Amino acid sequence: MARARYDKERLLFRRQFVLGPRFIEDFQNWTRLSVRPAINITLHPDLPAYQARRGSMSITLLGYILDPYRPRESDAQIVNRLLASLQVQGVAETVIESTYPLGGRWILVVDDGSTVLLFTDPVGYRQAFYSRSASGVWCASQPRLLADILRLRVDQEALAFIQAYRRREPEYWWPGDSSLYKEVRHLLPNHFLTLQAGMPHRFWPDHELPAGTLERVVEENARLLEGLIQSAANRFELALTVTAGRDSRLLLAASKAIWHRLYCFTTMHWHLTSDHRDVQIPSRLLPRLGIRHHVIKCPSRMDKEFRETYKRNVSAAHDVYGPIAEGLCHQYPQDKVCMQGTGSPLTYFPIELRRWREDAGKDTSPETLAWFMERWVGLPRGQAFALQALDRWLSGADQSGVDIVDLFYWENREGNWAAMGQSECDIAQEAFVPYNCRLFLANALSVPEALRGGPSYTLQDNMTRYLKPEVLGEPINPPYRHTAVSTVREFLNSPVRKDLDWLYSRTIGTWRENGLRPWMGFTHRYD
Repeated sequence: MARARYDKERLLFRRQFVLGPRFIEDFQNWTRLSVRPAINITLHPDLPAYQARRGSMSITLLGYILDPYRPRESDAQIVNRLLASLQVQGVAETVIESTYPLGGRWILVVDDGSTVLLFTDPVGYRQAFYSRSASGVWCASQPRLLADILRLRVDQEALAFIQAYRRREPEYWWPGDSSLYKEVRHLLPNHFLTLQAGMPHRFWPDHELPAGTLERVVEENARLLEGLIQSAANRFELALTVTAGRDSRLLLAASKAIWHRLYCFTTMHWHLTSDHRDVQIPSRLLPRLGIRHHVIKCPSRMDKEFRETYKRNVSAAHDVYGPIAEGLCHQYPQDKVCMQGTGSPLTYFPIELRRWREDAGKDTSPETLAWFMERWVGLPRGQAFALQALDRWLSGADQSGVDIVDLFYWENREGNWAAMGQSECDIAQEAFVPYNCRLFLANALSVPEALRGGPSYTLQDNMTRYLKPEVLGEPINPPYRHTAVSTVREFLNSPVRKDLDWLYSRTIGTWRENGLRPWMGFTHRYD
């Protein structure tokens, strides 16, 4: 069957932007917004934007922003309310705290008449990269745009790092604020950027998080999720990607009011087949809830024409995510915004972090953080590039009120890996992560670690039962029964890391643990 043709002009740099001293003339059909004569924004037509201005003050929104307490408010109403608060307070930084209950995927540029600052949504899913040049401060949605404008050369240390890294781990991520170009830095979550000087500043955490009780956080966070989803549903037609995991199950429970219009789907990619639990469990659960289940089958490799655009779109884009993006371009309904469960690991303590902290103790040096990356995702040992980036991050990390390991996961793992994945999928769909709300995340982190981590995941499961217990009619991530054939197939077809330790865990290790014989097949429980 012939592959579909692509509208390259629309897909290239889709939902991206450039901010700088001048507009970008190469993008003739892009939208233009001016904050000040020397701060001008050129943005792709598919990236929504709104600007409110009163006198010398202004707030400019790139993306969309949601208020869970006022779900019927539009972008314009929320931004104008923030601007009214700015007029009273008079200082740009005060706007940041006003966004703590808000969700969405956005960048705000705030001008108080004196200072202009830029900051992102809580996890940085609407990414911002910046560079200082002789002409002024530049900012963009991904590094390559800045490299093309400023004629920057690839940093050879960064190139050596990422080439070695992705050979061992196809789902690689950049450490700290680093990028493929020495002159381009990533604005990490919990930081704002002053656009006159091009300097980042941490604004959170700024105080001790009060201890929260399980009952209070379950009730408050459940209301936040419902409010954010209702706010999004008042703006968009929504889709939800559903797997066997708890992150999408909680979102399914929180979206019960819109089940009648919710498009639920699962992507069948990499080694997944129709008998995989991530396909089977939604296919049984959703019809019982009166929801149709859609399966999107992704190609095994990217079409050449699509690959050229995909690889240009985001600097150092992941090859393994390309077939998923292409499958979505072909089959995903383009009028829908996609709810995703990324960001949820911030609310619990991932098992990898727990094991790492047990081994590393209280040592949080750059070497220890790099060792954690190596142990978890295959970072080549001794990379000076990674150590320098992690050292920069540690030097500005404020540990008051938030465990340094939680902060590392928030800003380095989710703020880099998950955010980059969303940027790469902008070519195919707009994303909505209900967990991407600072108040929601801070509430969750205030609960004792023992109640939010595995294996019980008490906080998440209690929230799901509180919202809609019927969604737990199928198990969460049940043990997957492997055979020799399925193990070999996964080993050969999955692009995620596979090594001898992985193979041992699914064969000899599991046989010993469960007392099974090799010819009986075996089960493995994913964490």
